[in-house]
Amino acid sequence: MKSLVIILLLSTNGIDIKKVKIKHTGNCDGIANAWVDVNMKYYSERNKDPKLQGHYTDDGKLLLGWICN
Repeated sequence: MKSLVIILLLSTNGIDIKKVKIKHTGNCDGIANAWVDVNMKYYSERNKDPKLQGHYTDDGKLLLGWICN
């Protein structure tokens, strides 16, 4: 059975939400975590502010989460 994973990203200016759709067969959380491992980097703080910790893309988009369908 094929499912759909939608990765939700937010730009650092707070207005750009992008959906990345991935078709897969298998565990949704496993596929989403694998995508995050390949495409994002975790920061414990950004600009010396620990409140900005999280997974970011190279162009500064923050991982909000993912939706499995």
